[in-house]
Amino acid sequence: MDLRQLRQFVAVAEERSFRRAAERLHVSQPPLSVAVQRLEATVGVALLDRTRHHVRLTVAGEAFLREARRTLMHAQLSIEIAQRAAAGKLGTLRLSFVPSAALDIVPRLLRTFREDYPDVKLVLTGDTTSQQMASLLSGATDIGIVVPPLHDARDFRVEKLCDQELLLAVPHTHPLARQKRVQLSALAAEPFVGFPFKEGPGFESVLMAACQDCGFVPNFVQVASQMQTILAMVGAGMGIALVPQAMQAVRTEHVVYLQVRRRQAPVVYSLGLAFKPSNANPALQAFVSCANRQS
Repeated sequence: MDLRQLRQFVAVAEERSFRRAAERLHVSQPPLSVAVQRLEATVGVALLDRTRHHVRLTVAGEAFLREARRTLMHAQLSIEIAQRAAAGKLGTLRLSFVPSAALDIVPRLLRTFREDYPDVKLVLTGDTTSQQMASLLSGATDIGIVVPPLHDARDFRVEKLCDQELLLAVPHTHPLARQKRVQLSALAAEPFVGFPFKEGPGFESVLMAACQDCGFVPNFVQVASQMQTILAMVGAGMGIALVPQAMQAVRTEHVVYLQVRRRQAPVVYSLGLAFKPSNANPALQAFVSCANRQS
Protein backbone atom coordinates (compact mmCIF):
# COMPACT_ATOMS: atom_id res chain seq x y z
CA MET A 1 0.00 0.00 0.00
CA ASP A 2 1.30 3.45 -0.87
CA LEU A 3 0.06 7.04 -0.79
CA ARG A 4 -0.94 6.91 -4.44
CA GLN A 5 -3.35 4.07 -3.74
CA LEU A 6 -4.82 5.98 -0.81
CA ARG A 7 -5.35 9.07 -2.98
CA GLN A 8 -7.07 6.95 -5.64
CA PHE A 9 -9.36 5.34 -3.10
CA VAL A 10 -10.27 8.68 -1.51
CA ALA A 11 -11.10 10.14 -4.93
CA VAL A 12 -13.43 7.21 -5.75
CA ALA A 13 -15.00 7.33 -2.30
CA GLU A 14 -15.65 11.07 -2.49
CA GLU A 15 -16.87 11.09 -6.08
CA ARG A 16 -18.94 7.88 -5.68
CA SER A 17 -17.95 7.19 -9.28
CA PHE A 18 -14.91 5.63 -10.96
CA ARG A 19 -15.47 7.79 -14.03
CA ARG A 20 -15.54 11.08 -12.11
CA ALA A 21 -12.63 9.97 -9.92
CA ALA A 22 -10.60 9.10 -13.03
CA GLU A 23 -11.31 12.55 -14.46
CA ARG A 24 -10.33 14.18 -11.16
CA LEU A 25 -7.05 12.26 -11.04
CA HIS A 26 -6.36 12.67 -14.77
CA VAL A 27 -6.06 8.92 -15.32
CA SER A 28 -8.05 6.39 -17.35
CA GLN A 29 -10.81 4.46 -15.61
CA PRO A 30 -9.66 0.80 -16.04
CA PRO A 31 -6.27 1.19 -14.26
CA LEU A 32 -8.03 3.08 -11.46
CA SER A 33 -10.48 0.23 -10.96
CA VAL A 34 -7.60 -2.28 -10.88
CA ALA A 35 -5.67 -0.14 -8.35
CA VAL A 36 -8.66 -0.03 -5.96
CA GLN A 37 -9.13 -3.79 -6.30
CA ARG A 38 -5.48 -4.32 -5.37
CA LEU A 39 -5.93 -2.05 -2.38
CA GLU A 40 -8.91 -4.09 -1.20
CA ALA A 41 -6.87 -7.26 -1.64
CA THR A 42 -4.12 -5.77 0.51
CA VAL A 43 -6.57 -4.68 3.21
CA GLY A 44 -8.38 -8.02 3.03
CA VAL A 45 -11.94 -6.66 3.03
CA ALA A 46 -14.29 -5.00 0.54
CA LEU A 47 -14.14 -1.23 0.80
CA LEU A 48 -16.64 -0.42 -1.96
CA ASP A 49 -20.02 -1.81 -2.93
CA ARG A 50 -20.14 -1.64 -6.72
CA THR A 51 -23.09 -2.04 -9.07
CA ARG A 52 -23.68 -0.83 -12.61
CA HIS A 53 -25.53 2.16 -11.21
CA HIS A 54 -23.64 3.20 -8.08
CA VAL A 55 -20.46 3.01 -5.99
CA ARG A 56 -20.98 3.03 -2.24
CA LEU A 57 -18.71 2.65 0.73
CA THR A 58 -19.04 -0.44 2.88
CA VAL A 59 -18.85 -0.11 6.66
CA ALA A 60 -15.17 -1.04 6.40
CA GLY A 61 -14.78 1.50 3.60
CA GLU A 62 -16.22 4.30 5.76
CA ALA A 63 -13.72 3.52 8.51
CA PHE A 64 -10.86 3.18 6.02
CA LEU A 65 -11.75 6.50 4.37
CA ARG A 66 -11.39 8.38 7.66
CA GLU A 67 -7.95 6.90 8.27
CA ALA A 68 -6.87 7.34 4.65
CA ARG A 69 -7.70 11.04 4.79
CA ARG A 70 -5.80 11.35 8.07
CA THR A 71 -2.78 9.52 6.65
CA LEU A 72 -2.70 11.72 3.56
CA MET A 73 -3.01 14.84 5.70
CA HIS A 74 -0.07 13.75 7.88
CA ALA A 75 1.97 12.83 4.82
CA GLN A 76 1.43 16.29 3.37
CA LEU A 77 2.29 17.85 6.73
CA SER A 78 5.51 15.84 6.81
CA ILE A 79 6.43 17.14 3.37
CA GLU A 80 5.73 20.72 4.39
CA ILE A 81 7.76 20.33 7.60
CA ALA A 82 10.71 18.94 5.66
CA GLN A 83 10.49 21.77 3.13
CA ARG A 84 10.31 24.38 5.90
CA ALA A 85 13.30 22.84 7.67
CA ALA A 86 15.32 22.84 4.44
CA ALA A 87 14.43 26.51 3.94
CA GLY A 88 15.61 27.38 7.44
CA LYS A 89 12.09 27.98 8.74
CA LEU A 90 12.32 25.27 11.40
CA GLY A 91 15.07 24.16 13.73
CA THR A 92 17.43 25.92 16.13
CA LEU A 93 19.87 28.78 15.62
CA ARG A 94 22.52 29.46 18.26
CA LEU A 95 23.56 33.11 18.09
CA SER A 96 26.23 34.88 20.10
CA PHE A 97 26.95 38.61 20.11
CA VAL A 98 29.12 41.23 21.74
CA PRO A 99 27.02 42.61 24.62
CA SER A 100 26.90 46.19 23.30
CA ALA A 101 25.12 44.90 20.17
CA ALA A 102 22.27 43.71 22.40
CA LEU A 103 21.28 47.34 22.92
CA ASP A 104 20.46 48.18 19.30
CA ILE A 105 21.34 45.96 16.34
CA VAL A 106 20.43 42.60 17.91
CA PRO A 107 16.82 43.52 18.85
CA ARG A 108 16.21 44.90 15.33
CA LEU A 109 17.65 41.81 13.69
CA LEU A 110 15.70 39.44 15.91
CA ARG A 111 12.41 41.23 15.31
CA THR A 112 12.83 40.93 11.55
CA PHE A 113 14.04 37.34 11.73
CA ARG A 114 11.15 36.29 13.97
CA GLU A 115 8.66 37.83 11.55
CA ASP A 116 10.00 35.70 8.68
CA TYR A 117 10.98 32.59 10.66
CA PRO A 118 8.68 32.38 13.71
CA ASP A 119 9.23 28.65 14.21
CA VAL A 120 13.03 28.78 14.50
CA LYS A 121 14.17 28.43 18.12
CA LEU A 122 16.84 30.99 19.01
CA VAL A 123 19.52 30.33 21.64
CA LEU A 124 21.22 33.64 22.49
CA THR A 125 24.51 34.32 24.26
CA GLY A 126 26.35 37.57 24.97
CA ASP A 127 30.14 37.10 24.96
CA THR A 128 33.39 38.85 24.20
CA THR A 129 34.76 38.34 20.70
CA SER A 130 37.46 35.92 21.88
CA GLN A 131 34.89 33.79 23.71
CA GLN A 132 32.64 33.87 20.66
CA MET A 133 35.39 32.58 18.40
CA ALA A 134 36.07 29.68 20.75
CA SER A 135 32.36 28.77 20.79
CA LEU A 136 32.10 29.00 17.01
CA LEU A 137 35.21 26.87 16.57
CA SER A 138 33.88 24.16 18.90
CA GLY A 139 30.43 24.22 17.27
CA ALA A 140 28.68 25.43 20.42
CA THR A 141 27.24 28.36 18.44
CA ASP A 142 26.27 28.74 14.79
CA ILE A 143 26.96 32.42 14.18
CA GLY A 144 28.37 35.37 16.06
CA ILE A 145 28.01 39.13 15.83
CA VAL A 146 31.63 40.13 16.35
CA VAL A 147 33.99 43.07 16.07
CA PRO A 148 36.43 42.42 13.22
CA PRO A 149 39.22 42.17 12.30
CA LEU A 150 39.62 38.74 13.84
CA HIS A 151 42.94 37.11 14.56
CA ASP A 152 43.38 33.59 13.20
CA ALA A 153 40.04 33.66 11.34
CA ARG A 154 40.99 31.18 8.62
CA ASP A 155 38.23 28.76 9.69
CA PHE A 156 35.53 31.40 9.50
CA ARG A 157 33.70 33.53 7.03
CA VAL A 158 33.24 37.11 8.22
CA GLU A 159 30.73 39.43 6.58
CA LYS A 160 30.40 43.10 7.48
CA LEU A 161 27.12 43.92 9.17
CA CYS A 162 27.24 47.64 9.97
CA ASP A 163 29.34 50.50 11.35
CA GLN A 164 28.95 51.75 14.91
CA GLU A 165 30.06 55.11 16.28
CA LEU A 166 32.19 55.46 19.40
CA LEU A 167 31.36 57.95 22.13
CA LEU A 168 33.55 59.28 24.92
CA ALA A 169 32.39 58.42 28.44
CA VAL A 170 33.73 60.75 31.16
CA PRO A 171 32.99 61.23 34.88
CA HIS A 172 30.33 63.88 35.45
CA THR A 173 32.93 65.94 37.38
CA HIS A 174 35.43 65.91 34.50
CA PRO A 175 36.12 69.31 32.85
CA LEU A 176 35.04 67.85 29.50
CA ALA A 177 31.64 66.85 30.88
CA ARG A 178 30.25 70.29 30.06
CA GLN A 179 31.04 69.89 26.37
CA LYS A 180 28.99 68.10 23.73
CA ARG A 181 31.89 67.19 21.45
CA VAL A 182 35.63 66.71 21.84
CA GLN A 183 38.55 66.10 19.49
CA LEU A 184 40.29 62.77 20.02
CA SER A 185 43.67 64.49 19.86
CA ALA A 186 42.77 66.46 23.00
CA LEU A 187 42.72 63.25 25.07
CA ALA A 188 46.42 62.40 24.82
CA ALA A 189 47.13 63.10 28.49
CA GLU A 190 43.99 61.43 29.86
CA PRO A 191 43.91 58.14 31.80
CA PHE A 192 41.87 55.55 29.88
CA VAL A 193 39.77 52.64 31.03
CA GLY A 194 39.60 49.96 28.35
CA PHE A 195 39.00 46.46 27.17
CA PRO A 196 41.63 43.67 27.46
CA PHE A 197 43.16 43.26 24.01
CA LYS A 198 42.91 39.47 24.12
CA GLU A 199 39.15 39.66 24.80
CA GLY A 200 38.31 42.17 22.06
CA PRO A 201 41.23 42.56 19.67
CA GLY A 202 39.10 44.06 16.91
CA PHE A 203 37.61 46.77 19.12
CA GLU A 204 40.91 47.64 20.76
CA SER A 205 42.69 47.69 17.39
CA VAL A 206 40.27 50.33 16.15
CA LEU A 207 40.72 52.39 19.31
CA MET A 208 44.52 52.17 19.23
CA ALA A 209 44.71 53.00 15.53
CA ALA A 210 42.47 56.06 15.97
CA CYS A 211 44.56 57.38 18.87
CA GLN A 212 47.86 56.71 17.11
CA ASP A 213 46.53 58.51 14.05
CA CYS A 214 46.04 61.52 16.34
CA GLY A 215 49.62 61.30 17.60
CA PHE A 216 49.40 59.46 20.91
CA VAL A 217 49.13 56.06 22.54
CA PRO A 218 46.32 55.89 25.12
CA ASN A 219 47.39 55.40 28.71
CA PHE A 220 45.28 52.53 30.02
CA VAL A 221 45.17 52.62 33.81
CA GLN A 222 42.42 49.98 34.16
CA VAL A 223 40.93 47.24 31.98
CA ALA A 224 37.71 45.24 32.27
CA SER A 225 36.04 42.55 30.16
CA GLN A 226 32.54 44.06 30.30
CA MET A 227 31.44 47.47 29.05
CA GLN A 228 29.19 47.94 32.10
CA THR A 229 32.21 47.49 34.35
CA ILE A 230 34.18 49.99 32.27
CA LEU A 231 31.38 52.51 32.67
CA ALA A 232 31.27 51.87 36.42
CA MET A 233 34.99 52.65 36.56
CA VAL A 234 34.42 55.84 34.59
CA GLY A 235 31.63 56.82 36.98
CA ALA A 236 34.01 56.24 39.88
CA GLY A 237 36.45 58.74 38.37
CA MET A 238 39.12 56.17 37.46
CA GLY A 239 39.48 57.38 33.88
CA ILE A 240 37.70 58.04 30.59
CA ALA A 241 36.66 55.48 27.97
CA LEU A 242 35.71 55.19 24.33
CA VAL A 243 32.57 53.06 24.21
CA PRO A 244 29.99 52.02 21.60
CA GLN A 245 27.28 54.60 21.03
CA ALA A 246 24.68 52.04 22.07
CA MET A 247 26.06 52.11 25.62
CA GLN A 248 24.50 55.50 26.26
CA ALA A 249 21.23 53.60 26.66
CA VAL A 250 22.76 52.18 29.85
CA ARG A 251 22.07 54.70 32.59
CA THR A 252 25.26 54.66 34.67
CA GLU A 253 25.47 57.03 37.60
CA HIS A 254 27.96 59.89 37.28
CA VAL A 255 28.80 59.16 33.61
CA VAL A 256 28.42 61.71 30.79
CA TYR A 257 28.66 60.85 27.08
CA LEU A 258 30.26 63.11 24.49
CA GLN A 259 30.68 62.90 20.76
CA VAL A 260 34.30 62.35 19.78
CA ARG A 261 35.84 63.40 16.48
CA ARG A 262 39.01 62.53 14.61
CA ARG A 263 39.65 65.34 12.13
CA GLN A 264 35.93 66.24 12.18
CA ALA A 265 34.85 62.66 11.41
CA PRO A 266 33.31 60.31 13.97
CA VAL A 267 35.37 57.40 15.25
CA VAL A 268 33.68 54.20 14.10
CA TYR A 269 34.17 50.46 14.33
CA SER A 270 32.47 47.64 12.45
CA LEU A 271 30.24 44.79 13.50
CA GLY A 272 30.39 41.62 11.45
CA LEU A 273 28.82 38.19 11.17
CA ALA A 274 31.22 35.28 11.75
CA PHE A 275 30.39 31.65 11.01
CA LYS A 276 31.88 28.48 9.62
CA PRO A 277 31.20 28.07 5.88
CA SER A 278 30.93 24.33 6.54
CA ASN A 279 27.96 24.81 8.89
CA ALA A 280 25.00 23.27 7.04
CA ASN A 281 22.28 24.57 9.38
CA PRO A 282 19.64 26.06 7.01
CA ALA A 283 18.57 28.52 9.71
CA LEU A 284 22.09 29.98 9.63
CA GLN A 285 21.85 30.97 5.97
CA ALA A 286 18.34 32.30 6.59
CA PHE A 287 19.70 34.54 9.37
CA VAL A 288 22.60 35.77 7.22
CA SER A 289 20.19 36.66 4.41
CA CYS A 290 17.93 38.47 6.86
CA ALA A 291 20.88 40.41 8.33
CA ASN A 292 22.12 41.40 4.87
CA ARG A 293 18.71 42.86 4.08
CA GLN A 294 18.86 44.91 7.28
CA SER A 295 22.37 46.28 6.76
